[in-house]
Amino acid sequence: MRMLVGVLVLAALATSGASRAATYLELTDLKLIDGTGAPVRHVEHLIARDGVIVAIDAVGSTPAPGKGDRWQRIDVGGAWVMPGLVDTHVHVARFPDTRTKAERILRGALRGGVTAVRDLAGDARALADIERAVGAGELVAPTVVYSAMFGGPDIFKQGPTAMMASGRTPGDAPWARMITSADELPRLVAQAAGTGARNIKVYGDLDDALATALIREAKRQGMLTTAHATVFPARPSTLVDAGVGSLAHAPYLVWEAVDVVPDDYQKRIAGPWKEIAPDHPKLRALYKRMAEQGTFLDATLFVFKAMNDYSPEIDAPWAKDAFEWAAQAVRVAHAAGVRVTTGTDWFEPRDEWGLPNTHEELALLVDSAGFTPMDAIVAGTRNGAEALGLGESTGTLANGKFADLVVLEANPLDDIRNTTKIRIVVRRGVVVDPGI
Repeated sequence: MRMLVGVLVLAALATSGASRAATYLELTDLKLIDGTGAPVRHVEHLIARDGVIVAIDAVGSTPAPGKGDRWQRIDVGGAWVMPGLVDTHVHVARFPDTRTKAERILRGALRGGVTAVRDLAGDARALADIERAVGAGELVAPTVVYSAMFGGPDIFKQGPTAMMASGRTPGDAPWARMITSADELPRLVAQAAGTGARNIKVYGDLDDALATALIREAKRQGMLTTAHATVFPARPSTLVDAGVGSLAHAPYLVWEAVDVVPDDYQKRIAGPWKEIAPDHPKLRALYKRMAEQGTFLDATLFVFKAMNDYSPEIDAPWAKDAFEWAAQAVRVAHAAGVRVTTGTDWFEPRDEWGLPNTHEELALLVDSAGFTPMDAIVAGTRNGAEALGLGESTGTLANGKFADLVVLEANPLDDIRNTTKIRIVVRRGVVVDPGI
């Protein structure tokens, strides 16, 4: 009898779901920047049904609303509409009071036009709960793709990496794992996936063989992979040849051109940026290989540009050389066909109601790395979504994609800083309350 009742309940739920009222959002009179790099075009109407775009003018079919359906129409009066931004390098869950702080950062990011992020190592327990809360509608925030971090013993001795799993021995959590051999990688990667992480971060203190084995095992199990551009002693070309999805931190590409990479991860701040040109033949060969492999470059220019402003406790004179070298390396890599994304590493603004630093990363790509505003927008939308494995559902504005978008008061193709002139943010077809 109990089984029959359960079947009847499921049938009733299925019936009610079939007749559930739909929610529509229609934007009219807009200038569309779709995120693909195509020229801006005027659009009479863009319509989303239950968060998914179903019509852009004559492309798609304009639905006829049924009884009980809700239809919101907004005339944007010729404003510019572009996809929501994607930040490919954030850390929102490694602070005291992790869950509360992460929520606050993510809400602010969404208000500021960021609709998806990749968290590159934090407490997966908090991140999994955030993902659940967003899915359940309890929290309005960007889509979060989060990572499990793998590294050698030195990585877990001190600093934030040693504090990513309170209550656990550093390096002994499924989402913050110390490895010294490849023997147990199938089990350890499976445990990482079990936390809900969709990305493996290859951090540091890993030699060529171990870094290669980790990347290949992660890919075999269907995980995305991101690595610091050098993981000491494994160099960038080793990571690219292993099939890594993204390389993070453009300044660390410099180590590709040295004869011997140090096996000390702390040496990363002593890069030979004054001795090795960003277009060194070994680096040109690396950029070519990255373009061929489809490896993304998570440049993170902003964090090096602003590092000495982050805290009075930070004294990093090396960051100026690192930034200047990286900006030129990104310029050369982009010209070689490498797909660049907009990661910040220092994501959250100082002021809770300020804009996420993703906008600053966009501006640096234009001002310092020679990108056109359109190139920067593609980096901050389509490329970022694809790097996160979300390219089928977001990152560009087209039928069948989520209505994740930003309405702007001014044209970002005239001045990339106009991405900050936000009138409306929409996440999955719902207008975001600016007071969240």
